[in-house]
Amino acid sequence: MHTFQIAKPVLDDYRNNKLSTQRIDFLIKQAQDQLNELSQNEKLYNSFLEKINPPKNVDKIILWMLIMSNDDMCSDYSDEFNKNYRPIIPVSDLADLLLYIVHLKQVENVDLDGFDFLLDYEYGGIDEMDQYCFTNVLLHVQKSKEVQMEF
Repeated sequence: MHTFQIAKPVLDDYRNNKLSTQRIDFLIKQAQDQLNELSQNEKLYNSFLEKINPPKNVDKIILWMLIMSNDDMCSDYSDEFNKNYRPIIPVSDLADLLLYIVHLKQVENVDLDGFDFLLDYEYGGIDEMDQYCFTNVLLHVQKSKEVQMEF
């Protein structure tokens, strides 16, 4: 996973200057609400867990990312709960959460259950989410290095 390889100072700069606390709080609340809703349909929830096969203890944010990065699961969730979502969860939401949890792990030394599982997970839209996140950080670094030139 490329995002995990971003240098700590770059992660910290991006988190502090591009990702607002309000955005992260909104995404975390959205993840928790949707997981709570999904767990009300035990059959569907268990089928998702069976497909993903996460470790016994997995952080809810990571579990939500694993489910929502899979187009089929996201679609099944949306259909089951009559959500009027776009066909897929925006990759930008997942990428922002990915950067947030990598920042927690790398910069703040917070352990999240299932983090290593997420790093090794090779299904769903994980690669797309990782690529989007990594590209956003590179663009941020590039913009921060630009200087105004006067002739």
